[in-house]
Amino acid sequence: MSKYNFEWNANDYKTPPILYEKALKHWGIDKFDLDTCCTVENIPAREYCKNGITDGLSVDWRAFNWCNPPFNECRKWIAKAYLESLKGNKTALLIPVRTETAYWHDYILDNDDVSIEWLRKGYKFLNRENEEMGVFKNALAIVYFEGVKQA
Repeated sequence: MSKYNFEWNANDYKTPPILYEKALKHWGIDKFDLDTCCTVENIPAREYCKNGITDGLSVDWRAFNWCNPPFNECRKWIAKAYLESLKGNKTALLIPVRTETAYWHDYILDNDDVSIEWLRKGYKFLNRENEEMGVFKNALAIVYFEGVKQA
């Protein structure tokens, strides 16, 4: 297996703990209020929007949220995080760095309520058995919608 090949064709790899721990540290919390988009409960959170059970795009988010969206559906999750930030809710999104896309320009870049933690390449997502997968070959960022209520 090449170090870049994943073991199954899916869009719901588990987040490496080192990445969600960065977001917890960013806000000085020990648990998120909501994991907005997951298949299994592998993030420390009080509530979970699980695929096939609760649609995280149609519910109100909480004060502190984690979102590792399917990378081919980033736009709608980023738009939701933006709308939630206008209510004062904070969201950390783990997304690929695709600064050429409209959603980066529409919601992230030049947004005073957003901070970005640029990540080096080389993170390994986890499979269903919590084993490390091959290295993810694209650049990632944790985008923080800081939840500043609009006046």
